[in-house]
This record gives sequence, structure tokens and C-alpha cells, in this order.
Amino acid sequence: MNPLRWAALAVAALPVVHFCFQVWLDGTLGGAGAGLLALPMAALLAVIAGRRVQRPAAPPAWLGDAALLLGAAAYLLGATATRLDRNAWHLAGIGLPAMAYGVLSRARGPHVASRYTFPLAFTLFLLPWERFLRELDAPLQIASARLGVFLLGLFGFELRWWNEYTFWDDSYYLVINETCSGMNMLMTLTMYGLVFGWVTLTTLPQRAGLLLAVAPLALAANGVRVAVIWFMGHVGGDDLAMGFWHTGSAYLIFLPVFWLLAVWARWLRRVLPAPALEMPPAGH
Repeated sequence: MNPLRWAALAVAALPVVHFCFQVWLDGTLGGAGAGLLALPMAALLAVIAGRRVQRPAAPPAWLGDAALLLGAAAYLLGATATRLDRNAWHLAGIGLPAMAYGVLSRARGPHVASRYTFPLAFTLFLLPWERFLRELDAPLQIASARLGVFLLGLFGFELRWWNEYTFWDDSYYLVINETCSGMNMLMTLTMYGLVFGWVTLTTLPQRAGLLLAVAPLALAANGVRVAVIWFMGHVGGDDLAMGFWHTGSAYLIFLPVFWLLAVWARWLRRVLPAPALEMPPAGH
């Protein structure tokens, strides 16, 4: 194993990591708690990958070289473009996992590199993707508001619309702004759903089925959160509505959502069972 390759890769990663931490910590994006945990979680996943008994089939050797070349090209292009726009470090960061895969493939072979594909790809969650998904905020705002009003209507509350993401009655009004659109919940739940699927499920159809549930669960959870915030404002005003529930509910509501994901995963294992492993004949 050539330590110079790993040292060069670590040096190349430093400005990308610095850029990501600056973006997350400046407070303009939500989801910092999840984004900043991406690296330690990827390290933990790498430990799990190294101890797994079941090993994936080895990919062709040329795949590692191709990943190294493409990753290096993306990194160099992004690093060069930062002279015009510092956000180009995002592009450079996209190339780093591919470079790491290529270096690992050359150092330890494609079979070992394939075991660490998911932990390496997971480091991409450190990058601030949400700034490039702003166009989804408005549809999510509208959908969360509509779901919240629907749930409140089930309990007899008659609400009126000011615009597509603001509803009110004579006692209280609520604006579903960008930070409450549910984008943070969607990104975070996707992140943890991928980890949960990789650890607990064994086949691609099972993991794909789990991910299909992420967006509806995130939207439903945010709709419930919106409805409860309005109800608290209705009975207790801003002091209650914008207090603990407003800031802490995004975390508390993950508990039932994760339980639902676990139930869904259990059902997927039953209806999409993994193929039975063929045992070699005795004496071989």
C-alpha cells in the first residue's frame, strides 16, 4: 500500500471538508446536524463493512482505474473553478469518493474496494446538497400546508387560505416558510434510511422498496408537525407554537417515523426474501 496516495487524497479532501463545514455552520441551511455527522457515520459504516461476513462479487479491475480518473477530473475541474465561485468545491467533493475507491482498488484490489463502496459514497452527504434543491422548497411548502390543513379539518377546524402556504383562522395564522418545508426532514430521512437499509436489508429490491417509503413518510411527518404547530398557536399563541415543539419536533418526530421504516423493512423482508445461499456439497 502506497501511503503517498492516501496522503495526497487526504490533502485534497481538506479544502472540501473546510468548505462544507463553513456552509453548514453559517446557519443559512437547515440539516447541519445530519450533514456534519456524515463523516463519522461513514467511518462507522467502513468498520461494519470490514467486518461483514457476506462479501459482494468483485467488480472488474478497470472500474477502479475509471473511478480514479473520473473522480480526479471532477476534483480538478471543481478546484480550478473555485477561483470564480467558491461553491465549485461542491463539484470537487463529488469526485473525492470515486478517487478514494480507485486508490483503494489499486492498493487492496477490487474485491476489497467493493466492500467499501457504500461507506465511501455515504461521505457525499457531507456536501450541502440542499442549496441546489431550493426549487423543491415551494412544492414541499404547499404540500405540507395542505396536509396540515387536512389533518386539522379532521378535528373540526375550519381554516382559510391567505396563499398556498399560509393558512389561518380568527385566532392564529401560520406561514410554512422554506425552513419548515420538510426539505431538511427529507434529506435527513433519506440519509438514515440508506444506512438502515444497508445494515438491515440484503437485496437491492428490498433497499429500493425501503427508499420508496422515505418521501411519503417525510411529507406525512412534516404535515403532522405543521398541524401541531398551528394547534399550539391556536390555544397558546406564539410563545407556545414557536417554543420547544417548533425547534425540537423535527427531531422527536423521527422516533415514530423510524419505527414505521422498521415495520416497512420487516414487511419487505417477508415479501421480497433474499435468495437462499447454495451450500457446497459435503467433502468439498
